[in-house]
Amino acid sequence: MPNTTSKHCLLLLILMIICFMLNSATEAEALTYNVVNFGAIPNRKMDSTKAFLSVWSKACASPNPTTIYVPKGQFLLASGIIFKGPCANKAISIAIDGTLVAPSDYRVIGNAGKWLHFESVNGISIRGGLLDGQGTALWDCKNSGKSNCPIGATVMEWNRLQLWLQPFSMWFLEVESIYEVKS
Repeated sequence: MPNTTSKHCLLLLILMIICFMLNSATEAEALTYNVVNFGAIPNRKMDSTKAFLSVWSKACASPNPTTIYVPKGQFLLASGIIFKGPCANKAISIAIDGTLVAPSDYRVIGNAGKWLHFESVNGISIRGGLLDGQGTALWDCKNSGKSNCPIGATVMEWNRLQLWLQPFSMWFLEVESIYEVKS
């Protein structure tokens, strides 16, 4: 008959194995959603706004860490889009290998004021990618002296957001009212 110490060691070993299996199962549940699988079309012409909102809704509702993946290609987001929280998920990563493209007609979002808007979202990170605001026509309008040119849209706006950014290529960011910055 095994002694008490052996029983305790065996019980401890079994508990450690169970904890390891549970931890591995949790890590395996990290999800990646490709925007193309939600209907986004990388051709710069077809509006992918609904696909991006669908993938955001799924990622936001998930209790597990989630990556929203934007593959190579040019994805038109033809109207102002609001990525709204609060989310059940506190670890959403947006990995962009492609380009997010604003509509070519500056009046579409120029009067709306915002193109990409994140609201009440904590624990989001954005990596890579390019944002093409197609601002040439708006600047041509403003430089012509016309009085009917819209102010233009803010490319990104965040309200009540915890955000991590990794370097973007040739992208400038204006931040207003930021709290709890971590680098």
